[in-house]
Amino acid sequence: MPFSEKADSSDGAVRYSMEFFYIPLSELIRDDGTYRIREGLEPHLEKAASRSHQSIFRVYLDYPASETKDGAVPKYIWDMGVKKIPYTEFGGGISPDYTDDRLIDELVRFIKALAKEYDGDRRIAYITAGLLGHWGEWHCFACPEAMASDEQQEKIANAFTESFTKTKILMRYPGTPGTGNGKTGFHDDSFTYETLGDKSSSWFFMNRLKKAKQTKNWQTQPIGGEFRPEGQSDFLDGKASEEYQNFDECVKKTHCSWLMMNGAFSAGLTSEQAKRAEEASASLGYDLTVKKAAVRRIFGKSTVTVAVKNVGNAPLYTDAEIIIKCGETEIKANGKPLSELMPGCTFLYKASFSPTDGNSISVKISSPGTLTPIRFSNTGCGSDGILTLGKIG
Repeated sequence: MPFSEKADSSDGAVRYSMEFFYIPLSELIRDDGTYRIREGLEPHLEKAASRSHQSIFRVYLDYPASETKDGAVPKYIWDMGVKKIPYTEFGGGISPDYTDDRLIDELVRFIKALAKEYDGDRRIAYITAGLLGHWGEWHCFACPEAMASDEQQEKIANAFTESFTKTKILMRYPGTPGTGNGKTGFHDDSFTYETLGDKSSSWFFMNRLKKAKQTKNWQTQPIGGEFRPEGQSDFLDGKASEEYQNFDECVKKTHCSWLMMNGAFSAGLTSEQAKRAEEASASLGYDLTVKKAAVRRIFGKSTVTVAVKNVGNAPLYTDAEIIIKCGETEIKANGKPLSELMPGCTFLYKASFSPTDGNSISVKISSPGTLTPIRFSNTGCGSDGILTLGKIG
């Protein structure tokens, strides 16, 4: 998936259904402390939705090398006496002092207000927690003294998980205080660069997951991130690099569902580059396919059984149902939730119809939480998500 600004100019060489944007806190809170959350977010969400895309976004207070330096922080926060901490690394910037409890309290208040407005909004796929640290990545490498304490980090994490009960929240680092309850996903923003590593690489993503005992978190919460920008060109060109890790292995180990990769949406991709990007994208997340379908007549009714297998890398993280259609009659099939269908597993779904319902049988996935139909990967599945199975008799 691209950043939203790249989505504006994408030539369509690579298919995608989500896009990412950053937004400064100052666009959502006025300088006097009053909220303008909808005023700030709606233009971004609506623009993506007009392309039938869901959004992933992150709110930040400090973006290194930004022209405005401290402009992402609403003025009233500085006026409270929150300290400005300048730094020169990463192109320079100004970080607020996240150890100030007054700032933490304001961020908690904002999180609750954000959830009140947008929890469960189907235009939003996920929210990466943001707010703390450079780029909202929960680190202050250029000025460590500015970083919030473990207790303060936990307060922010708890505010997200307690306020958002529908929209998935993703944190930057496994093991972050407050993430032990299994209610957050994670995003690796140095994917293929600091994803896998030996025991000495304790800060690498998979090692953080192992240390936090969160390696199975992907079964209920999504994992995503950003393909390290410096390695994108070589990957698209098919060049192996000792500096970057094997993409397929990183996907397999993390069970990654989505990745930002602006390079895949650059103008002038060759057909080989586009194909490589498409294949990489297809390896992420779920891949649902109908393996078998059968009809059995019992007591004057036709019972349709459909076997659905997840041949992908992760489960589906949104509420969805299997709908079986006979003629013009649609019935929600009996069976386990699709969100519980793990990679390599098959679930059976059944629905019964009367002889008057018709004889043409089809199946689809109903998902109120997405903007576009979720499609089976079977050949012949339409853009509307409907897969025709055949006819009875």
